[in-house]
Amino acid sequence: MIKNNLKTIADMISLNVINEKFNNTLITGICIDSREAEPGNLFVPIKGETFNGHSYIKNAIENGCVASLWNKSEPNPPENIGIILVDDTISAIQNLARAYRDSLDTKVIGISGSNGKTSTKDILAALLSVKFKTQKTPGNYNNELGVPLTILSLDEDCEVAVVEMGLEKKGDILFLKDMVKPSIAILTNVGTAHLENFNCVEEIANAKLEIVECIDDYGLFIYNGDDKLIKSEIQKISVNETLSIKKFGFDESNDLYCEIINQDENGISFETHGELNDVFSVDMLGKHQALNVISAILAAKSFNLTNEEIKQGLNKIQKTGLRNELVKIKNCTILNDSYKSNPQSVLAALDTFETLASPKKIVALGDMLGLGENEAKLHYEIGNKLANYNIDELVTYGDLAKNIADGANNIVKNIKTFDDKKLMTEYLSKYLNENCALLIKASRSLEFDKVVDALRDL
Repeated sequence: MIKNNLKTIADMISLNVINEKFNNTLITGICIDSREAEPGNLFVPIKGETFNGHSYIKNAIENGCVASLWNKSEPNPPENIGIILVDDTISAIQNLARAYRDSLDTKVIGISGSNGKTSTKDILAALLSVKFKTQKTPGNYNNELGVPLTILSLDEDCEVAVVEMGLEKKGDILFLKDMVKPSIAILTNVGTAHLENFNCVEEIANAKLEIVECIDDYGLFIYNGDDKLIKSEIQKISVNETLSIKKFGFDESNDLYCEIINQDENGISFETHGELNDVFSVDMLGKHQALNVISAILAAKSFNLTNEEIKQGLNKIQKTGLRNELVKIKNCTILNDSYKSNPQSVLAALDTFETLASPKKIVALGDMLGLGENEAKLHYEIGNKLANYNIDELVTYGDLAKNIADGANNIVKNIKTFDDKKLMTEYLSKYLNENCALLIKASRSLEFDKVVDALRDL
């Protein structure tokens, strides 16, 4: 994490400490949540539409913060700690991240994509950690606030960092360019996530491909060669001729491709071909994880990792939670994929769920948010596609998810719809004593993870 005296930090963003007696205050790390403050932190109060972090400065100090950025428009900055006055704390932390990134001798791999970027980050960080001091984006800190926090969390001696670069609207990835400065970038895929901010999926693909402009000269761009949108849109952009480009996928036309040997609730095994011929296994669920692994392998190979080092790394992946987690509660096996939801990730979860052996299967789906004007149709189509899976019962929650139920009418024999999450949880609880499997998935704001927690507590 960033470690420096307060004056040096102020100098990095061309500002001053209000009271010079605090110039030599040692800062160790950044905090934006007073509840998570640690001794030596610099507090960065964030002001939103419904909250104001400046109101929590007392808590931040009590929990160990020794200095704070402070919006000039906010009254009564504390006098007992070092204060740097700024026009806007979010802009200030972004500028600090840019300056800190410039001071680091760290190779950075940037990862973007509608689905799979967090899993790919976890996989690649594990591979590289076999040989290098490696750090990665914590959780899903991948937006205009999360990325600077990620950069500022890197240690000065960090050799390689794996950083997620998220997107909600056009320009988001390019905005992160000077904070991340990747020498390698991976684009996992393009889907309908955040379609509400775009006119079509082609625009999403074009916005995702901004990551190509972020890569250092003579760097490496790795993308999903099976993704038709990426293949089409990459032809329309100008690509730095110094970049190396590699493709991954299931299709033989890719530089590295694979075929699944086996998949079950213990993970997947697959054979790679093209630039690398070998067999790999990973204790992650779903054939889509094979694609995440081979994209990470291409990046790892550019750091000269051997096949054996890669296999060693695959055995030490530290997975981010709420994604394809198998949870056993009494007699019921729950596939907890409650982190986010969009049509592509729902189908991937269903593919994974299909591989689980169980005499009875129940699917609980909530609203998929952020899909724009065609959201009802996209939900209905998911219901239609349930015809491709072995499902005994569909349970939905939310107004949009009712369209999934409508689409599944005459496809799934038993369908239940709920507007009350507590009632849905009580209904699902009856399956805990049955030998069955249950898939739970919805957009993050629906907090289906709390449904799983409630079932655990019964």
